[in-house]
Order: sequence, then structure tokens, then C-alpha cells
Amino acid sequence: MTFLNPVILWGLAAVSIPILIHIFNLKRTKKVEFSTLMFLKEIQQSKYKKIKLRQLLILLARIAFIILLVMMFAKPFDTGFLGTPFNKAKSSVLIIFDDSFSMQSRDKNGSDFENGKRKIYEIIDALGNNDEIYFALASSINEPRSFIPVRDISKLKDTIQQLKTSEISRNINDIKFYADAILEGASNSIQEVYFVTDGQQSAFNSQLALSSQNNNNLHWNIILTGSRKANNISLDTLNIVTKIFEKNRPVKIRISVNNQNNFNSLNKSLVLNMGTNHEEKVIDVPANSIIDAEFIVKPEHTGYISGSAELVQNDISDDEISGDNKQNFVFFIPEKVNILIAANQLSDAEYLKIVLNTSKEITPGTDITTAFNIKEINSASLSNEDLTKFNSVIIINKPAFNEQEAEKLNNYIESGGGVILYPGALTDISNYNNILMNKLDIPYINNKFNSSAVKFDKVDLMHPVFEGIFKNSGDNQSRQVESPEITQGYSPGTGKNSFSIINLTNGTNFMTESTKGKGKMIIFAVPPDLSWSDFPKQNIFSPVTIRTILYTSNLNGIAPAIAGKDYFIEPAAFNISGDSLKFQSENKDGNINNLFLKENTGMINTGNMFRTNSVYTISGNNSGTMEVPVNFDKKESRTERMSPNEIKKLFNDKLKIEANVIENSRPLTASISANRTGSDLWQYFLAGAILFFIIEYILSRSIMQKKANKSINQH
Repeated sequence: MTFLNPVILWGLAAVSIPILIHIFNLKRTKKVEFSTLMFLKEIQQSKYKKIKLRQLLILLARIAFIILLVMMFAKPFDTGFLGTPFNKAKSSVLIIFDDSFSMQSRDKNGSDFENGKRKIYEIIDALGNNDEIYFALASSINEPRSFIPVRDISKLKDTIQQLKTSEISRNINDIKFYADAILEGASNSIQEVYFVTDGQQSAFNSQLALSSQNNNNLHWNIILTGSRKANNISLDTLNIVTKIFEKNRPVKIRISVNNQNNFNSLNKSLVLNMGTNHEEKVIDVPANSIIDAEFIVKPEHTGYISGSAELVQNDISDDEISGDNKQNFVFFIPEKVNILIAANQLSDAEYLKIVLNTSKEITPGTDITTAFNIKEINSASLSNEDLTKFNSVIIINKPAFNEQEAEKLNNYIESGGGVILYPGALTDISNYNNILMNKLDIPYINNKFNSSAVKFDKVDLMHPVFEGIFKNSGDNQSRQVESPEITQGYSPGTGKNSFSIINLTNGTNFMTESTKGKGKMIIFAVPPDLSWSDFPKQNIFSPVTIRTILYTSNLNGIAPAIAGKDYFIEPAAFNISGDSLKFQSENKDGNINNLFLKENTGMINTGNMFRTNSVYTISGNNSGTMEVPVNFDKKESRTERMSPNEIKKLFNDKLKIEANVIENSRPLTASISANRTGSDLWQYFLAGAILFFIIEYILSRSIMQKKANKSINQH
């Protein structure tokens, strides 16, 4: 605090006046004792002490009144971090605008987004002419343009007027990281950040990183655009339930709709678009609940199949935010699947090859002789093959594995490959367990069993391998699956990352699945021949064989990207070649030139290219292409807000920053000016002086009244 008219402070000498009066009154007091009234002495002393206390309080009230009155005329001033209005330092100012779609929330004054624009205009007008100004949208704060100071304020205002909300959202960690980076190159040592935001709880309650050190000359200001929790219904998730994709085969898509309102939402229209096909469902979503809706589609061609689900925003009163009403999806149907068959003898794979070579008859809609490209090798030469060229590797009756082969298979599965293992008569089970299973870190295969006739007991008909094999009649679990007769075999183990698909009546496992990294391994108890069972003679053998290969091939693992977030692709896995990538979507095109692969992985981070909620096609300048669905971050759909006190506490406790939080209802320009250059305090001193004057008056009147009453009683 400082005083703009400090000369007036000499007036504090007037404090001596009430002190002198008090001392003079004490000297005039004369003590007289009457012998006849000695028994009242004790009572008189008590009254005298009360009178002295009141007189002391009156003295203090008079002193405080004079001090506060003099200080008021001296013009007290709370100095801001830039100094006073008459002596203000230059500052580098970064204005960050939260343009995430949660800013579509509305109140009687319009949307938070439009309110935020108005607040940015006020901030700009409140700044000094010599201040250095940076402006960044939260969605593009990491882009080079955010690191360049603004040269033309009027042009900036025009740009702000044209802004629209983005599908990219940032948390406070991202905002702080890039704010520090931008202001690192600023011209002035005193720096300010103005973050205009709706204060969304999910953005501020992310995993905050503790700051090891902070710039003491950097001042944070959080400008809130509203306080009301928006009404919102969102597409929470979109899951492709089907795991094996074939032309003209049904694909099940499950969509979850989240009603975050405290009231029911009726007759909501949900539309699924896939190519020229459009399907609509009307659903009711109870308050504060999630409802699932399922669609069945049949892809009519191979290759990439893309589409979207959209919740129609037909009533803004129960769904103010439209940015979370659409989800995209992509899956892939291969024209050919590349398979490597590694058998001890060519005859070991005879029945399996018959099935694969007649896949046109087995797989509906296949327009070619076979859906598979097959390469056969002797299992002894497995280590010489480049496994990355194959979608699935089938190993039949291999006697043993060496360390090199186990390492190769481990790397192949971890990177997304699929392996189907058929032990046989030549299998050294001890070698399998100690070398291969140990390397893959999956349960060991149990010892060989012999029996007169073992059959299927429990079959997991919900497993993707069995999806679509049976007609839709009744409960899956009640269906009887045609079982082969098994006379001997090995029992694959279950446990860590491994589970049984088919159990046998003797308590052993016939078929298990084990996962490792991005890939998987299917292990059977018997070889695909007639030596240990009549499995190849059963009708179920052909569809199980084909669908197991398709399932392990992992051709459809296209994970959706989140707009603006890191997303890594491996160009080699999609046969994309060249020194640049081209990105195309319905909303945006772009390129990444001079590709930089992530060290030792062959991966490229393409996340910064995904800026809109859409399906992107990525192609190399030489060859290859892939499609990626890009969706919003569903955290952005949560409309709960943090209070100003919660934001202050968070900044102080987690980020070690003393933040100035300005509520939507507070006058923005005055608040900024007070924080930057201080504010007048005279009104507070005047109020204090009046208060002590009233206290002095009440105490004095009380004493005078007692004296008057005493005089009346004496007469």
C-alpha cells in the first residue's frame, strides 16, 4: 500500500489532542472518602474501574477516528504488480482463449464462447499501449503462430469475431506448459497470462504436474465466462462389437448415449451413416443415465469401411452442446490374408489347406478363388522367415523351438501378429514350455492325456471366433455344438493373459487364447489331422479354422484417434512408403514432410494433424494408404465447473502459483486494472473512521447518561 498525497500524513500529529484531553480529565479527578460510607468502598472501586475502561475505549476510538480520517485524505492506494497508474511498467501479456466445444454452454446472455470473445475485447482495451501482446487459442497453443506477438490489434479483434469452437480440448497442464514456452521469448521481464475459460472441472482436475519452479514475474489470471452447468446429451462411446470382418457378413455396432441432465430426454434421434446406407433409431434416455443402442450393418466391399453415428440436436434446451454428438468409426476387410504355414511335414497341413482353398464357398461374398495367400515352409526353417510379411502364422507339429525362434515369435506377437499353434506327435512339450511359453510369459501346456473318447463340454459361444456361425435362435449358451471325438492331446494352460475358449469333458482345455502386447496366440489341444481326433471331419472345423485365422490376423485394429492428441502410426504396417504423408478429411487437408520416426519403433506421431471430428485418409507419396477415425475427447462432455475458490486452491497447491480468478459476475476491466496497477482504498478508511466515530459517540453518550441519572438520584 502507498499514499498518493503523503504530505497529509503530518496530520497524524492531531492524535495527541484526545490523548492530552484524556490526561487533563484524569488530573481533575479528586478522590473523597466519607467515613460513614466506608462500607460502599468496594462497590465504588468496581464502578470506577468500569468508568476508566469506558474512558480508555473512548480514547482509542478517538485516536482511530483521527488516524483513519487523516489516512483517507492522504489517498491510500493498493499498488499492483505493474506499479501505480502514474508509474506503470511495461508487460508481456499472453491471452489464451478456451475454444473447446464445452464453451457452447449457454445462459440468458448467450453462449460462453461469445461471452468469452467480449471478455477478450475488454482485456485488450484494459492493457497499456506499450504492452507486448500474444494471443493463442487453446486448441492451437502449440502451433508456431502462437509464439509471435500481435502486431495489429484491430486485425486481432476481427479474427476473434470470426472464431468458432474447436473439437480439440486442452487441460491446464498443457496450457501452462505452452504458456511458459511462449513467454520464454517475450521482451519484458514482467509477464501476464489471461486464460479465458468456462472453468470446466475435467480440464482443471487432470493429473496436474507439480511445478518445480515458477517465474515470480509471471502473473496468472483466470477469467471465467459463466457459472451455470449446461444441459447436455452426448455420444459417450461407439464400440464395434464384431471382431472378425467379412464382406456381406453382419457387423454389430453399439453406441452409448449419455444423458447428463436431471430430467428425462425423450424421442432422441440417433442416426448411423455408412456410405450410402442410413439407419435411424429413436430412443428415450432417462435422467443421469447411459442407454445403449445397437445397429447391424453389412459391408458390401472389401478395404476400408468408414462411417459415423450422430445424435440429432433437435432441442437445444436439453442438449446445448453439439460438439459431442458425433462419433466416427473405421474397420478393414482384407481382400487377401497372408498366411505362413510352418509344419513338420506337408501332410500335417493337408486338411487345413483344403479348408483355406475352398474359402470362397465358406465365406459369403468372396469374389475370388480364395481369401488367403498361403506360403508353406518346413517348421525347421521358421527362423529364416520375415514374419512381418504375414497376417497370421500357423505352426503344426513342430518338434521344438530354439531361442532365436522364440524371440522372433515373441516380437511378432507383441507388435500385433497372430500365431496359431497345433502341437502334435513330435512335440517336445518340455521344450515348448521352457523356451516358447517362457519367452511369451504365458501359462505352460499341460502333459499329454489319453482317453477312449473325450468331447466338448463348455464352449464360449460369445467369443468372436463363434460369432455368426450359428443362426439366431435362442440363447447362445443353450446351443449344442457339434463335438469331435478326441482320443489324446495336450491341454493348453490358462491363467495370466490366457483363457479357455473350449473345455473338454475330462476337465482339460481344447482351445485357449493368450494375449501378448498387441497380438494373440490360439493354442489347440490336437493337430488339424485325424491322428488324435476326428475334428477335421466335423462341420464346425471349417468355420472355426477360417475365423481363427481371421481373428488372429488382427487386420482391424484401427484405434480411433482423439482430436489434437498424440497418435502414432507405423507406416510399414500399412505398406505406406515415401518421405511424406498426406492427410485428407472432409474438413481439412495437410501434409507431414521429412518424416521423423520415433526412435527404434518406426512410429510417426500424426496427432497434430488430426484437428477435426472426422475420418482421415493417410497416404504416402510413393504408395500405401490407411484410414483413421478421429473423435472428440469425451471428458469435454462433462459440464461440471470448478468454483473460483477451487481454482485458486488448485493453482496454489498443485502448480504453486498464486492465481487471480475473476468471476463472470465481476466487472472485468476494473478487476484487471486493480490487479495490474492497484486500486484506491480511501473508501475503506472512510468507512473505518465513521465506524469509530459511532463507537465513540455511543460510549460518550452512555457515560453522560449515567452521570445524569446519578445527579437526579442525588437530588
